[in-house]
Amino acid sequence: MRRIARVVVALVAAALLFGPAGRAEAAGQRPHCSVVWFDLGNTLVDTSVPGQTTYMEGALRHLWQLRAVGVPIGVITNVPPEWGATDAERAAATKAFVDSTWAEEQPFPWEWFGDRFLTPRTKAESKPALALFERGRDAAAPCRSFYEGETLAEITAAEQAGLTGYLIGQPDRPKYLPIWKVLLR
Repeated sequence: MRRIARVVVALVAAALLFGPAGRAEAAGQRPHCSVVWFDLGNTLVDTSVPGQTTYMEGALRHLWQLRAVGVPIGVITNVPPEWGATDAERAAATKAFVDSTWAEEQPFPWEWFGDRFLTPRTKAESKPALALFERGRDAAAPCRSFYEGETLAEITAAEQAGLTGYLIGQPDRPKYLPIWKVLLR
C-alpha cells in the first residue's frame, strides 16, 4: 500500500511539475497552489523530554517531501507575545529557544519556512482562537491552506477559519497529511 501511495505521489508531482499547461492556466487564471502550515511543538518538534528538543517521528521526512514537490510550508505556533514586537522577532526568539535545546545531529530546517512564521500578537490571538489561522489563510491567498497539528481544538479552529485541518498521529491513518491530498484539487 505504501509503495502504491509513493508511486501516486511521484506521478502527481511529475504531472504538476512537468505536464502541459492546464485549461485554467491557458485561460489566464492562476495555476492551483497550496500552502501547508504546521504547529511547532509536538507536531514537528518533540518537547516531551525537558531540556531536549528533537524531531517528531516522520516530521523531517514529511517536510522534505513537501519541499521536494514545491509546496510552501509555514509555522503557526503559540509563543508568548512578549517574545517580540513582530512575528519576525517572536520567530527569532522561538528558533533560539528550540535551537538551545536541540538534540538532533541534523539541525532543524528553519530556512525552509522562509518568512511564513505566525505567532500571536496578543494573548487573545493565541490558538485555538481564529486570528492566527485567518492570518495564515490570508497570507497564503489565493492558494489553499492546510494546517497540521496535534490538538483537535486547533484543527477545528483552523477549519472554521477556512483551512483544511489534519490531526496528526492518529492510529488509523498516516501520521502526517498525505502529500497527494495537498497536490490534488
